[in-house]
Amino acid sequence: MEPEIIHIPELAKLLGRSESSIRSARQAGAAWLPPYFKQGARICWRLDTVRRFLKECEEGKHVPARPGRKRQAPPTLSRVG
Repeated sequence: MEPEIIHIPELAKLLGRSESSIRSARQAGAAWLPPYFKQGARICWRLDTVRRFLKECEEGKHVPARPGRKRQAPPTLSRVG
C-alpha cells in the first residue's frame, strides 16, 4: 500500500533531487516545490497534491513570473508620400 503522506526523503526520490535541495528550496520559497504542510515539527506533502502539482507544471500553470517591466511594442514608422 502506498503512503498518503510523504516527507522530505520520499519527495526527494520522487522529484529526483537531494534532500538538502528540497530543504533549501522550502526555505527559499521555490516555485518548483509543491505546497506543503506541517505535522508537528515535520514537513509533509500529500501524495495526490504532489502528483496534481506536477501535472499542472507540465501544463504550464506554475510558470514563475519574469522579473522586470513588460516590453512595449516598437513604434511604427509611417511613410508619407
